Amino acid sequence: MIGAGTLDSLPHNGAVVTLLAVCGSTHGKSYFDIVMVGIVGAILGLVAVIVLGGTFGSF
Repeated sequence: MIGAGTLDSLPHNGAVVTLLAVCGSTHGKSYFDIVMVGIVGAILGLVAVIVLGGTFGSF
């Protein structure tokens, strides 16, 4: 389920298109912001889960 979190940042996602329309922005201007929130955030979450799983074990 964690790996699917990055699929929410694809440019054709309805939430991304709606957010850009409401903010009056374009994909080109907001690409860096979307990458930082959608992809880098998911990777940091994955690293945290790996570290916690290695420390405390998996269930």
